[in-house]
Amino acid sequence: MPRGRRFGAAILIVVAIAAAMHAQDIAGPVDTELEKGRQLLQRHEYFDALKAFQRANQLAGGKSAESFLGIAQATNGMKVYKNALDACQSAIDLAGGDTRLLARAHKLKGQVFTNLGQPRDAEAEFRAALTADPESRLPDLHYLLGTTLLAQHRDEDGIAELKREIEIRPNGTTADEARALIANPRRAREHYAPGFSFASTSGTISLESVRGKVVLLDFWASWCAPCVRALPSVKKVQKDHANDPFVLVSISGDNEERPWRTFVDRNGMGWPQYWDHDHQLRTQFDVKVIPTYVLIDHEGIERLRVNGSGFHEARALAAEIDKQINLARQPQP
Repeated sequence: MPRGRRFGAAILIVVAIAAAMHAQDIAGPVDTELEKGRQLLQRHEYFDALKAFQRANQLAGGKSAESFLGIAQATNGMKVYKNALDACQSAIDLAGGDTRLLARAHKLKGQVFTNLGQPRDAEAEFRAALTADPESRLPDLHYLLGTTLLAQHRDEDGIAELKREIEIRPNGTTADEARALIANPRRAREHYAPGFSFASTSGTISLESVRGKVVLLDFWASWCAPCVRALPSVKKVQKDHANDPFVLVSISGDNEERPWRTFVDRNGMGWPQYWDHDHQLRTQFDVKVIPTYVLIDHEGIERLRVNGSGFHEARALAAEIDKQINLARQPQP
Protein backbone atom coordinates (compact mmCIF):
# COMPACT_ATOMS: atom_id res chain seq x y z
CA MET A 1 0.00 0.00 0.00
CA PRO A 2 1.42 3.45 -0.89
CA ARG A 3 2.64 5.50 2.05
CA GLY A 4 -0.09 8.14 1.57
CA ARG A 5 -2.86 5.57 1.75
CA ARG A 6 -1.31 3.94 4.80
CA PHE A 7 -1.13 7.33 6.49
CA GLY A 8 -4.78 8.08 5.61
CA ALA A 9 -5.90 4.70 6.89
CA ALA A 10 -4.00 5.27 10.12
CA ILE A 11 -5.74 8.60 10.60
CA LEU A 12 -9.15 6.97 10.09
CA ILE A 13 -8.30 4.31 12.66
CA VAL A 14 -7.19 6.95 15.16
CA VAL A 15 -10.40 8.93 14.55
CA ALA A 16 -12.51 5.79 14.98
CA ILE A 17 -10.75 4.90 18.23
CA ALA A 18 -11.15 8.45 19.51
CA ALA A 19 -14.85 8.41 18.62
CA ALA A 20 -15.32 5.08 20.40
CA MET A 21 -13.50 6.37 23.49
CA HIS A 22 -15.64 9.51 23.43
CA ALA A 23 -18.78 7.40 23.16
CA GLN A 24 -17.64 5.34 26.15
CA ASP A 25 -16.90 8.53 28.09
CA ILE A 26 -20.44 9.70 27.40
CA ALA A 27 -22.12 6.33 27.98
CA GLY A 28 -20.85 6.05 31.54
CA PRO A 29 -22.41 9.29 32.86
CA VAL A 30 -25.57 8.73 30.80
CA ASP A 31 -26.08 5.26 32.28
CA THR A 32 -25.40 6.64 35.76
CA GLU A 33 -28.09 9.31 35.39
CA LEU A 34 -30.55 6.83 33.88
CA GLU A 35 -30.09 4.45 36.80
CA LYS A 36 -30.45 7.32 39.25
CA GLY A 37 -33.69 8.33 37.55
CA ARG A 38 -35.04 4.76 37.69
CA GLN A 39 -34.33 4.50 41.41
CA LEU A 40 -36.05 7.83 42.06
CA LEU A 41 -39.07 6.66 40.07
CA GLN A 42 -39.34 3.59 42.30
CA ARG A 43 -39.49 5.91 45.32
CA HIS A 44 -42.11 8.08 43.56
CA GLU A 45 -39.73 11.06 43.71
CA TYR A 46 -40.90 12.19 40.30
CA PHE A 47 -39.44 15.71 40.18
CA ASP A 48 -35.92 14.55 41.03
CA ALA A 49 -36.32 11.62 38.62
CA LEU A 50 -37.28 14.07 35.89
CA LYS A 51 -34.12 16.09 36.47
CA ALA A 52 -31.97 12.94 36.32
CA PHE A 53 -33.50 11.84 33.02
CA GLN A 54 -33.14 15.34 31.59
CA ARG A 55 -29.44 15.34 32.52
CA ALA A 56 -29.03 11.93 30.90
CA ASN A 57 -30.64 13.19 27.71
CA GLN A 58 -28.49 16.31 27.69
CA LEU A 59 -25.34 14.21 28.06
CA ALA A 60 -26.55 12.01 25.19
CA GLY A 61 -26.95 14.99 22.88
CA GLY A 62 -30.70 15.30 23.29
CA LYS A 63 -31.47 12.12 21.34
CA SER A 64 -31.76 9.41 24.00
CA ALA A 65 -34.93 7.35 23.59
CA GLU A 66 -34.40 5.77 27.03
CA SER A 67 -34.09 9.22 28.60
CA PHE A 68 -37.28 10.44 26.94
CA LEU A 69 -39.09 7.34 28.19
CA GLY A 70 -37.91 8.14 31.71
CA ILE A 71 -39.05 11.75 31.30
CA ALA A 72 -42.46 10.44 30.24
CA GLN A 73 -42.67 8.18 33.30
CA ALA A 74 -41.74 11.03 35.63
CA THR A 75 -44.16 13.55 34.13
CA ASN A 76 -46.92 10.95 34.08
CA GLY A 77 -46.31 10.42 37.79
CA MET A 78 -46.50 14.20 38.26
CA LYS A 79 -49.79 14.17 36.29
CA VAL A 80 -48.37 16.55 33.70
CA TYR A 81 -49.94 14.47 30.97
CA LYS A 82 -49.30 16.74 27.97
CA ASN A 83 -45.56 16.63 28.65
CA ALA A 84 -45.74 12.88 29.21
CA LEU A 85 -47.39 12.37 25.81
CA ASP A 86 -44.76 14.52 24.08
CA ALA A 87 -41.92 12.62 25.77
CA CYS A 88 -43.48 9.28 24.81
CA GLN A 89 -43.63 10.37 21.20
CA SER A 90 -39.98 11.46 21.28
CA ALA A 91 -39.04 8.04 22.67
CA ILE A 92 -41.04 6.37 19.88
CA ASP A 93 -39.38 8.52 17.22
CA LEU A 94 -35.89 7.76 18.54
CA ALA A 95 -36.37 4.05 19.35
CA GLY A 96 -35.04 2.92 15.98
CA GLY A 97 -34.65 -0.86 15.89
CA ASP A 98 -35.08 -1.26 19.65
CA THR A 99 -38.50 -2.93 19.51
CA ARG A 100 -38.58 -3.53 23.25
CA LEU A 101 -38.18 0.17 23.99
CA LEU A 102 -40.66 1.03 21.23
CA ALA A 103 -43.25 -1.25 22.83
CA ARG A 104 -42.62 0.26 26.27
CA ALA A 105 -43.10 3.77 24.91
CA HIS A 106 -46.38 2.89 23.18
CA LYS A 107 -47.58 1.11 26.33
CA LEU A 108 -46.82 4.13 28.51
CA LYS A 109 -48.46 6.46 26.01
CA GLY A 110 -51.57 4.28 26.22
CA GLN A 111 -51.51 4.53 30.01
CA VAL A 112 -51.28 8.32 29.79
CA PHE A 113 -54.29 8.40 27.46
CA THR A 114 -56.11 6.19 29.97
CA ASN A 115 -55.32 8.71 32.71
CA LEU A 116 -56.75 11.41 30.44
CA GLY A 117 -59.97 9.42 29.95
CA GLN A 118 -59.33 8.81 26.24
CA PRO A 119 -59.87 5.04 25.81
CA ARG A 120 -59.85 5.02 21.99
CA ASP A 121 -56.43 6.67 21.86
CA ALA A 122 -55.24 4.35 24.63
CA GLU A 123 -56.43 1.33 22.66
CA ALA A 124 -54.47 2.43 19.57
CA GLU A 125 -51.27 2.75 21.63
CA PHE A 126 -51.68 -0.60 23.37
CA ARG A 127 -52.22 -2.27 19.99
CA ALA A 128 -49.11 -0.51 18.64
CA ALA A 129 -47.18 -1.87 21.64
CA LEU A 130 -48.39 -5.39 20.85
CA THR A 131 -47.34 -4.95 17.22
CA ALA A 132 -43.85 -3.92 18.35
CA ASP A 133 -43.74 -6.75 20.90
CA PRO A 134 -45.71 -9.62 19.32
CA GLU A 135 -44.29 -12.14 21.80
CA SER A 136 -46.05 -10.28 24.66
CA ARG A 137 -42.90 -9.89 26.72
CA LEU A 138 -44.24 -6.74 28.39
CA PRO A 139 -46.28 -7.57 31.49
CA ASP A 140 -49.93 -6.50 31.74
CA LEU A 141 -50.18 -5.35 28.12
CA HIS A 142 -53.14 -7.60 27.28
CA TYR A 143 -54.67 -6.64 30.64
CA LEU A 144 -54.42 -2.93 29.83
CA LEU A 145 -55.91 -3.44 26.37
CA GLY A 146 -58.66 -5.57 27.88
CA THR A 147 -59.68 -2.98 30.47
CA THR A 148 -59.63 -0.27 27.79
CA LEU A 149 -62.00 -2.32 25.65
CA LEU A 150 -64.28 -2.98 28.62
CA ALA A 151 -64.37 0.77 29.31
CA GLN A 152 -65.78 1.16 25.79
CA HIS A 153 -68.48 -1.48 26.51
CA ARG A 154 -66.75 -3.93 24.14
CA ASP A 155 -66.97 -6.73 26.67
CA GLU A 156 -66.43 -9.73 24.38
CA ASP A 157 -63.18 -8.35 22.96
CA GLY A 158 -62.06 -7.10 26.36
CA ILE A 159 -62.63 -10.46 28.04
CA ALA A 160 -60.65 -12.18 25.28
CA GLU A 161 -57.64 -9.94 26.01
CA LEU A 162 -57.95 -10.53 29.76
CA LYS A 163 -58.01 -14.28 29.20
CA ARG A 164 -54.91 -13.94 27.02
CA GLU A 165 -53.12 -12.12 29.87
CA ILE A 166 -54.07 -14.87 32.33
CA GLU A 167 -52.95 -17.53 29.84
CA ILE A 168 -49.52 -15.90 29.52
CA ARG A 169 -49.11 -14.99 33.20
CA PRO A 170 -51.52 -17.01 35.35
CA ASN A 171 -49.81 -15.75 38.51
CA GLY A 172 -49.05 -12.23 37.28
CA THR A 173 -49.71 -9.07 39.26
CA THR A 174 -52.96 -8.39 37.38
CA ALA A 175 -54.20 -11.99 37.11
CA ASP A 176 -56.63 -11.80 40.03
CA GLU A 177 -58.04 -8.46 38.91
CA ALA A 178 -58.38 -9.82 35.35
CA ARG A 179 -60.44 -12.74 36.69
CA ALA A 180 -62.63 -10.33 38.66
CA LEU A 181 -63.20 -8.22 35.54
CA ILE A 182 -64.09 -11.29 33.49
CA ALA A 183 -66.69 -12.19 36.12
CA ASN A 184 -68.01 -8.61 36.26
CA PRO A 185 -66.98 -6.37 33.33
CA ARG A 186 -68.73 -3.41 34.99
CA ARG A 187 -65.74 -3.13 37.29
CA ALA A 188 -63.85 -1.52 34.41
CA ARG A 189 -66.54 1.14 33.98
CA GLU A 190 -67.52 1.86 37.55
CA HIS A 191 -65.41 3.17 40.42
CA TYR A 192 -65.60 0.17 42.75
CA ALA A 193 -64.29 0.68 46.26
CA PRO A 194 -61.09 -1.20 47.05
CA GLY A 195 -61.51 -4.38 49.05
CA PHE A 196 -61.07 -3.73 52.77
CA SER A 197 -61.36 -5.57 56.04
CA PHE A 198 -60.65 -4.27 59.55
CA ALA A 199 -61.61 -4.87 63.16
CA SER A 200 -63.82 -1.98 64.27
CA THR A 201 -65.17 -1.36 67.76
CA SER A 202 -68.34 -3.18 66.62
CA GLY A 203 -66.64 -6.20 65.03
CA THR A 204 -64.96 -6.96 61.73
CA ILE A 205 -66.14 -4.90 58.79
CA SER A 206 -65.28 -5.76 55.20
CA LEU A 207 -66.53 -4.75 51.79
CA GLU A 208 -68.24 -8.12 51.46
CA SER A 209 -69.86 -7.96 54.90
CA VAL A 210 -71.64 -4.70 54.06
CA ARG A 211 -72.71 -5.76 50.56
CA GLY A 212 -76.34 -4.74 50.03
CA LYS A 213 -76.03 -1.73 52.33
CA VAL A 214 -75.05 1.88 51.74
CA VAL A 215 -71.79 2.68 53.51
CA LEU A 216 -70.45 6.06 54.58
CA LEU A 217 -66.77 6.10 55.52
CA ASP A 218 -65.96 9.10 57.70
CA PHE A 219 -62.21 9.84 57.70
CA TRP A 220 -61.53 12.13 60.65
CA ALA A 221 -59.34 12.79 63.72
CA SER A 222 -60.04 14.12 67.20
CA TRP A 223 -57.55 16.98 66.68
CA CYS A 224 -59.24 18.10 63.44
CA ALA A 225 -61.40 21.16 64.17
CA PRO A 226 -63.68 20.82 61.09
CA CYS A 227 -64.19 17.14 61.98
CA VAL A 228 -65.26 18.07 65.51
CA ARG A 229 -67.63 20.76 64.20
CA ALA A 230 -69.20 18.21 61.86
CA LEU A 231 -69.82 15.65 64.61
CA PRO A 232 -73.43 16.74 65.42
CA SER A 233 -74.36 16.35 61.75
CA VAL A 234 -72.65 12.96 61.58
CA LYS A 235 -74.60 11.86 64.66
CA LYS A 236 -77.83 13.05 63.08
CA VAL A 237 -77.36 11.10 59.87
CA GLN A 238 -76.60 7.97 61.91
CA LYS A 239 -79.77 8.48 63.98
CA ASP A 240 -81.94 9.28 60.94
CA HIS A 241 -80.86 6.10 59.13
CA ALA A 242 -80.59 3.73 62.11
CA ASN A 243 -83.30 1.47 60.62
CA ASP A 244 -82.17 1.73 57.02
CA PRO A 245 -79.76 -0.46 55.00
CA PHE A 246 -77.01 1.97 55.96
CA VAL A 247 -73.68 1.68 57.77
CA LEU A 248 -71.62 4.59 59.07
CA VAL A 249 -67.99 3.87 59.91
CA SER A 250 -65.69 6.52 61.37
CA ILE A 251 -62.01 5.98 60.59
CA SER A 252 -59.68 7.96 62.84
CA GLY A 253 -56.30 9.28 61.79
CA ASP A 254 -55.26 10.08 65.37
CA ASN A 255 -51.57 9.57 66.05
CA GLU A 256 -52.22 7.95 69.43
CA GLU A 257 -54.91 5.53 70.56
CA ARG A 258 -55.77 7.07 73.94
CA PRO A 259 -56.96 10.50 72.66
CA TRP A 260 -59.06 8.73 70.03
CA ARG A 261 -60.75 6.39 72.51
CA THR A 262 -61.29 9.21 75.02
CA PHE A 263 -62.94 11.42 72.41
CA VAL A 264 -65.15 8.59 71.09
CA ASP A 265 -66.34 7.63 74.58
CA ARG A 266 -66.87 11.21 75.76
CA ASN A 267 -68.95 12.08 72.68
CA GLY A 268 -71.08 8.93 72.58
CA MET A 269 -69.97 7.80 69.12
CA GLY A 270 -71.73 4.45 69.29
CA TRP A 271 -71.46 3.46 65.63
CA PRO A 272 -68.48 1.41 64.32
CA GLN A 273 -65.16 3.12 64.94
CA TYR A 274 -61.69 2.23 63.67
CA TRP A 275 -58.28 3.63 64.59
CA ASP A 276 -56.30 3.70 61.35
CA HIS A 277 -52.99 3.91 63.22
CA ASP A 278 -50.84 3.06 60.18
CA HIS A 279 -52.99 5.06 57.73
CA GLN A 280 -53.50 1.94 55.64
CA LEU A 281 -57.15 2.70 54.89
CA ARG A 282 -56.38 6.35 54.15
CA THR A 283 -53.81 5.18 51.62
CA GLN A 284 -56.16 2.54 50.19
CA PHE A 285 -58.86 5.16 49.59
CA ASP A 286 -56.36 7.85 48.53
CA VAL A 287 -57.52 10.23 51.25
CA LYS A 288 -55.37 13.36 51.20
CA VAL A 289 -57.21 15.61 53.67
CA ILE A 290 -59.62 15.23 56.56
CA PRO A 291 -62.47 15.27 57.00
CA THR A 292 -63.23 13.18 53.93
CA TYR A 293 -66.52 11.35 53.44
CA VAL A 294 -66.69 8.43 51.01
CA LEU A 295 -70.14 7.10 50.07
CA ILE A 296 -70.31 3.52 48.77
CA ASP A 297 -73.53 2.08 47.34
CA HIS A 298 -75.07 -1.35 47.94
CA GLU A 299 -73.01 -2.86 45.09
CA GLY A 300 -69.69 -1.60 46.43
CA ILE A 301 -69.38 1.31 43.98
CA GLU A 302 -68.08 4.65 45.22
CA ARG A 303 -70.81 7.17 44.43
CA LEU A 304 -69.64 10.39 46.03
CA ARG A 305 -66.69 11.84 47.86
CA VAL A 306 -66.58 15.08 49.84
CA ASN A 307 -63.15 16.35 50.82
CA GLY A 308 -61.99 18.79 53.45
CA SER A 309 -65.26 20.27 54.65
CA GLY A 310 -67.60 19.74 57.55
CA PHE A 311 -70.43 17.28 57.07
CA HIS A 312 -73.00 20.01 57.76
CA GLU A 313 -71.72 21.84 54.66
CA ALA A 314 -72.11 18.82 52.38
CA ARG A 315 -75.76 18.99 51.37
CA ALA A 316 -75.11 17.01 48.22
CA LEU A 317 -73.77 14.15 50.35
CA ALA A 318 -76.92 14.03 52.53
CA ALA A 319 -79.10 13.98 49.41
CA GLU A 320 -76.98 11.22 47.82
CA ILE A 321 -77.24 9.09 50.97
CA ASP A 322 -81.05 9.26 50.74
CA LYS A 323 -80.94 8.43 47.05
CA GLN A 324 -78.67 5.42 47.47
CA ILE A 325 -80.67 4.05 50.40
CA ASN A 326 -83.84 4.20 48.25
CA LEU A 327 -82.02 2.33 45.47
CA ALA A 328 -80.75 -0.28 47.93
CA ARG A 329 -84.32 -0.97 49.04
CA GLN A 330 -85.48 -1.75 45.53
CA PRO A 331 -85.65 -5.42 44.43
CA GLN A 332 -82.35 -6.48 42.93
CA PRO A 333 -82.23 -8.29 39.57
